[in-house]
Amino acid sequence: MNKTRIHTTEISVLRNQYDSDGVLKNDNFQKFLHEGRIQALRVFDSELKTSDSESVEPMILWSEPEYQDEIRYPESMLIHTEFEPLSGPRYRIYQKLIRKSDGKILCFCNSFCILFDSSKKKPWKNASPLLAG
Repeated sequence: MNKTRIHTTEISVLRNQYDSDGVLKNDNFQKFLHEGRIQALRVFDSELKTSDSESVEPMILWSEPEYQDEIRYPESMLIHTEFEPLSGPRYRIYQKLIRKSDGKILCFCNSFCILFDSSKKKPWKNASPLLAG
């Protein structure tokens, strides 16, 4: 297994993303996980000063979130994202959503995806921006 890099991003949760009880809606958890994946791809690629991943997006084949706790308004979350190369354009993505105020893990997510380059209309196979060292 290759040593991969972990990306952390912070997202402030908006008032309209909560239900009437002030609890974050589950479908918004998925939006935050997706945003974490996209930001990780962009940051890893920009650090190598290439534009190879500009149109690359993860096509999620399978995802298994495990919700641990809820988040209430007002709050911010940290999203830890790690891509593990499997073969060619296939990756496993490990993510954690963490409540910023107390560091409690809100959700673990294990996903499988294909990284797809929409500009070239084919899978993206350049794992180098995602690997450590």
